[in-house]
Amino acid sequence: MKVKLLIGGIALIIALGALFYYYSSSQYDTHLDEYVEENGDYEPESTIDIMNLLIEVRAGRQNVKDEFLLKLSENKNTIGYYSNLILASRYDSRNKDAQKFYTMALELYPTNNVRFNYASYLARIGNISEATKEYLSILPENRALQSLIDLNVDDKTICDSLSQKGNWKDLEEFLESKFQNDLSLTKYYVRALFQQEKYNEVIPLLEELYNKQPTDSEIGWWYGRTLEQTNQKEKAMEIYSSIGTKGAYRLGVLLENSKQSKSAMETYKTSNEPISLWRAARMQEESRLTEQALETYLKIIEQESAYQDDAAYRVYVLNKRLGRENSQEVLDILSKHPAWMERIGKEHAFDNVVELEYKKPEFLETVELYESKGLEDIAAIELSIGSKLATIEDKLALGDWYLEKGNVYQSVIWGLRSLLDKPNKRGYELSHPRAYEDLVLKAAQKYNVEPELIWATMKEESTFKHDVSSWAGAMGLMQIMPATGKDIASRLNTTIEDSDLLNPEININFGTFYINSMLKMFSGDIDRAMAAYNGGPGNVSRWNNSPLGKTKEDFPTAITYFETQEYITKIKNSYYVYKWLYNKD
Repeated sequence: MKVKLLIGGIALIIALGALFYYYSSSQYDTHLDEYVEENGDYEPESTIDIMNLLIEVRAGRQNVKDEFLLKLSENKNTIGYYSNLILASRYDSRNKDAQKFYTMALELYPTNNVRFNYASYLARIGNISEATKEYLSILPENRALQSLIDLNVDDKTICDSLSQKGNWKDLEEFLESKFQNDLSLTKYYVRALFQQEKYNEVIPLLEELYNKQPTDSEIGWWYGRTLEQTNQKEKAMEIYSSIGTKGAYRLGVLLENSKQSKSAMETYKTSNEPISLWRAARMQEESRLTEQALETYLKIIEQESAYQDDAAYRVYVLNKRLGRENSQEVLDILSKHPAWMERIGKEHAFDNVVELEYKKPEFLETVELYESKGLEDIAAIELSIGSKLATIEDKLALGDWYLEKGNVYQSVIWGLRSLLDKPNKRGYELSHPRAYEDLVLKAAQKYNVEPELIWATMKEESTFKHDVSSWAGAMGLMQIMPATGKDIASRLNTTIEDSDLLNPEININFGTFYINSMLKMFSGDIDRAMAAYNGGPGNVSRWNNSPLGKTKEDFPTAITYFETQEYITKIKNSYYVYKWLYNKD
């Protein structure tokens, strides 16, 4: 035993080098404390030595005393993370209280393996409720599912977790032999089938459920949706009618699609869903029921939703037309968006934007140190921990760091995250970069399109990722559909392959050409042009000819595609931020 201790002590001295003078095992941590206090922190070489030592200890190729690890475990970095992992394993194996070390490791860098080990530890010490939570968090892993079954956790709890995560295939498989004799489990099963678009399989089950419980609005809603998907719209309308407010929105949609506008409007009004109230208000406006529309819009702005700012705009417009004052609440909602402020004839104020001083945080220096020594996995953990604990200043430094590496996407993300903490100048600059500047300025001049509008489009379409493709097939920085790309190529007397749209130069050139075409088509109106860019020029022409679409002021409300409605506001928000940031004359 003494020989092993001596060997361990010598190895430790070698690994830590000149960190401290080793007098005895009881004095080890005291001398480490003195070193840290005297020198401020580890030298880079010492950080690497300690990290390499911890890697060896965790792999079982080296050994150190608990006292040393206890001191290191207080660090909020990879050294602290690895120290807590080792201590958790040691204390667990000795039947000692390991909870503190597991929770600290998970707080710093959560992984499914550590969480599973922690859950197993909790189960062994009899803390079943907490063990259950941890196992549920790593579903649908088979080992977690089996552990939950072994703990006799009820099926509904497992189903809740799988459905919340959208693990529909796993939920189906879990319930295949269980749902037949349990109504509550059958409800989970039919939802799993529906989400996988197995409509023909799910209809007989839903019909049976609905007949047994016709007042259950959840069952009725899923039954109605399944009937819609199988083109049984008349029957779907009957089901939606039977479940009250829960079915109001979908019933309204079906009524509107079947040209029963008045009935649709009245049905939409009975729902509390913002999307349903929005459609009711638009139809009220189209029917010149201004007072009713105003009342509905005011109801929408009472709760936060994607429709709140649009509704506030309509309240502002309608009150102005009626000669009424607008409330401060309405103005406060609109003042958050440069686009809406411009639409009501006011300038967005950037007067609360601060300048922040910051420097490169220590954890990024450590990340680079690990990378330089070939410890890429450790560097990734250090970056994750530092990012999670980042202050607003650290977030700006992260934005700069990614920008230096040429990762514009991550730079934008960190700029946006800093803005969530506090409006600041550098955060706006990072989140609104002049990426691909030479290509953008060249295309802007060639097609007479403002570069700020091009950058705004790139930001909203792809967040400056040149190689991204959407689920619909749109490609590249400005998200051009292959068919549109072929059409543009033809107009420019050239030919392309679809993959060419991932080339930044081609994509920016084609995207700017298309913006120019839409601006010409719609007389320079940015809202209409960008609505056409997103939703198609044919739809814009249709919206123009609707009762609400004839004026510039009303056009945003005339758009029936919510994605396009949001899109034009996002584009103009970014457009005005670019104007504010970079046009100082």
